[in-house]
Amino acid sequence: MKTQLRYTVAFVWMLTFLLGGIGVARAALIDNGNSLIDTATGLQWLDLTATQGLSWNAAETSTYVTVDGYVHATESQVITLFLNAGFLTTNNTNNPTNDTAANNLLAWLGCTQLCGTSHATGRGFAAWYGPFMTRPNYHLSGLGAGAVTTSLLSFNPNLVDVTAGHFLVQPVPVPAAVWLFGSTLVLLGRMRRGSGGPGS
Repeated sequence: MKTQLRYTVAFVWMLTFLLGGIGVARAALIDNGNSLIDTATGLQWLDLTATQGLSWNAAETSTYVTVDGYVHATESQVITLFLNAGFLTTNNTNNPTNDTAANNLLAWLGCTQLCGTSHATGRGFAAWYGPFMTRPNYHLSGLGAGAVTTSLLSFNPNLVDVTAGHFLVQPVPVPAAVWLFGSTLVLLGRMRRGSGGPGS
């Protein structure tokens, strides 16, 4: 009976730890080195600076896309990222309260233009819409403290813009904690079976 109680306590503790950790992280943006994880959407965003200066076609044939599984983000995905980062609007509205969100994205996804100034901007190509692609951007108060998703339309997939990267995104890989939780359940089940069941 004591063995069963120990396993039950261990199981409850592990479940509480995992569910508590997942709940805390659900609405956060997490800097992951060369990428940003949006836990609200389950998407991982590659830093803009990783693809800065690449044309659309060059980005599509890069190892980020062909090996790592990133794709160009849609306009709605970019809008959601900007809003989750704290921008009040995504239509380039001049609002100084957007500076905090802009500073965060500049730190997490990178600055591609006018870095180190009050005009610092991060911009990159996003999804292709028929004859053109968009280059969304976020910027500090020198340029109006805002974010915009439909600026700087381009009709040329071979255009090289050294002041822009690419908004590349992929689903977040299943967290290690989930695998640990599953392994713990399997281990507890085997230990219980090996001890002869609940009457032991």
